[in-house]
Amino acid sequence: PGAAQAITAEQFSQLTYQQVKGSGLANRCPTVESSGDSIPIKSGSRLINVCFEPKSFAVETEVDGGSKFVTTKLLTRQTYTLTAIVGDLSANPVTFKEEDGMDFAATTVKLPNGEYVPFLFSVKNLVAKGEGSAFKPGFTWGGEFEVPSYRTGGFLDPKGRGMYTGYDQAVALPALQADGKEGQEELFKETNKVFDIGKGAIEMEVNKVNAPLGEIGGVFVSKQPSDTDMGAKAPRTILLKGIFYGKVV
Repeated sequence: PGAAQAITAEQFSQLTYQQVKGSGLANRCPTVESSGDSIPIKSGSRLINVCFEPKSFAVETEVDGGSKFVTTKLLTRQTYTLTAIVGDLSANPVTFKEEDGMDFAATTVKLPNGEYVPFLFSVKNLVAKGEGSAFKPGFTWGGEFEVPSYRTGGFLDPKGRGMYTGYDQAVALPALQADGKEGQEELFKETNKVFDIGKGAIEMEVNKVNAPLGEIGGVFVSKQPSDTDMGAKAPRTILLKGIFYGKVV
C-alpha cells in the first residue's frame, strides 16, 4: 500500500477496524488543524493519546576524520510508531511525566554498507520540561527517557545461552580449563548476558495547537542508544526525527 494520508484524530476515530486494517493509518500520528492561539495547562491536567512517529532514522558511523550520522533504510514494517502514551502535566515549567502506553517499539534499520542496526525506539519514563504554563506554536520542550534492552532475560541466542535461562556457556569445559583464561575474554561478554538500560534524550517543538479540542502537534528530534546484544556489543547512537501529537485533558 502507498503511504497513508494525513488524518486528524477526529477523522481517525470514525473509521472501523476494517477500514484501518492494512491501510498504514494505525502507524500514523494524527495531524492537528490550527485553531486558537494557546492551550493553558490547568492543575490536574493530563496529556493523553501522545504519539511519536519517526520520519527519518540516522545512525552514528565512524568515517575518515571522525563520525557522522548516516541515513538508513527502514526494515521494520508499519509498526514502529509509539502511541496511546499518557501522563501527568503540570505548569511553570510545563512538565510531562510519561506513565503508560505503547512507549517502545522494536525497530531495525540498515546502513548503506549492509549492516543491520536493531534498536528499541523508546520514550519510557520520559520527563519533558519547557518554560511557561501553556502550549502555543513555537513552544519547545524536552527531556530524558530510558531505553530498555532490546532483548529480555528469557531470550536464547543461537547457541542456547540466555540471561536467566539456557546454557551457561557454549564452549566445552575442558577447553575452558586448559586455556588459562587468555582466550576467554572475548567469550565472556557473549556468555554473561546483561539487561542494559540506556538513556536517551528528546527535544520537541509545538507548531500547531487546536484550543477547542486541546490538541497539540509538532516535531521532535530524539537521540538514543541501539541494541547491545545483551552486553556483547557497544551500542550505536541513533538519531530520529519525526512528528508528535498529544491531547490535553
